[in-house]
Amino acid sequence: MALTFTGGIDLPKFAFSELKRIKKYDDPPYTVTDFSQERDMEFIPSVSEGDAVARYMQTGELVYKGDAVPVYSGVSGVVREYLRDRNGAVCGMVTDTDGAGRQTELHGYSGTLEELTPEILTDLIKRAGITCRGAKRFAYKKIIDANNNTERFFLNCCESEPGVSSRKALLYEDTEAVLNGAKLLMRALDVRRCEIVIEKNSGEILQKLKSLTRRDPLFDVRRVKPKYPQDEEFSVICAVSGVRLSDAAKPERSKCTVFDAETASAVFRAVAFGIPQCERVVTVDTENVLCPIGTPISDLVTFAGITFDSARHIIAGGIMRGRALKSSDEPVSSETDAVTVVYHGDGRRIPEMTECTRCGKCVSVCPSRIMPYYLAELSRKKKYSLCKQYGAAACTECGCCDYVCPSYIPVKKLISAAKQKLPEDVSE
Repeated sequence: MALTFTGGIDLPKFAFSELKRIKKYDDPPYTVTDFSQERDMEFIPSVSEGDAVARYMQTGELVYKGDAVPVYSGVSGVVREYLRDRNGAVCGMVTDTDGAGRQTELHGYSGTLEELTPEILTDLIKRAGITCRGAKRFAYKKIIDANNNTERFFLNCCESEPGVSSRKALLYEDTEAVLNGAKLLMRALDVRRCEIVIEKNSGEILQKLKSLTRRDPLFDVRRVKPKYPQDEEFSVICAVSGVRLSDAAKPERSKCTVFDAETASAVFRAVAFGIPQCERVVTVDTENVLCPIGTPISDLVTFAGITFDSARHIIAGGIMRGRALKSSDEPVSSETDAVTVVYHGDGRRIPEMTECTRCGKCVSVCPSRIMPYYLAELSRKKKYSLCKQYGAAACTECGCCDYVCPSYIPVKKLISAAKQKLPEDVSE
């Protein structure tokens, strides 16, 4: 019997998109590094306007509470201009690709495995600028916060939502990198076993993982029910360990640590070859594309063979978590796993919102175990202190509440607005 978690929704009418080989898009016309939406983070560039940069070259640092994480260029090009926020502070840059193919010389870890201590490994992960999903944002911070208190380590190989296959494509084409990265994360966390969590309907990928790990005592493959949002950190923990977290922002209380397959692959590339994180796989409609972080979504869509005349809406993300783009020139970020195209004639018009009937459907499907309808009402009344009290920070904005609401209330949007008003210490 497949494992599962409390809440969530079954989406049987949506099949995972057809798994296609990853295409490489190395040289978009330009890339955009934009940290204007990062809360209380300061971007300090290390290059000037007009400077030439190379692929994998450090172009600045993100500073948060005195801690600095490097930022790298994914292309060979020239810095066109700085981006500035409303206060005039530099918050990013635009780099024009020059096609020269310059690349910074890379050096992987050269010591022995015995010398690779958790401290050295954590520092290598930090210097590579490797990000991860969740409140911690950076992989090294999650390792530090685990504080040698991890009893179970889960490698999340579940896809984010129906229609997205970027993680599965990475797993299929770069399985060894993912598994080797998981071993490095085990060393950093000081654990002796990794439980690979994957949906039971993953077919060939599931069989490949089982085949590669069958005789390896370090791994155990755990099959879970293909229910949305199974990929969330707290959902993985609940499904496999049975621990139900009421605060999704602090999963370390369960003594379980979850890392995604993308993070594991990036860790292996950083340690073995010295490659920093400056590119990712994105599902674009039905294609999977490996592109530099900062690639304009408009160019990514065109590379995938989609014309804007045929597209009604372009959504950053999948059908459940995604948001409609105001401008197709928005860049791919480290968290962009998909770009969803809505064609003319797709979907249906959403009926007008009506009053909440207190039916409780949103509560029954909420995997964070909060009261979405009540938080939405408090947000609408701008009672943000009460939103804090009733656990708005635990909302992961999965959209299950919107999906089942018979009154068509934009619950996720209202809770998201409230979260932006919460004090900083609540959202961490």
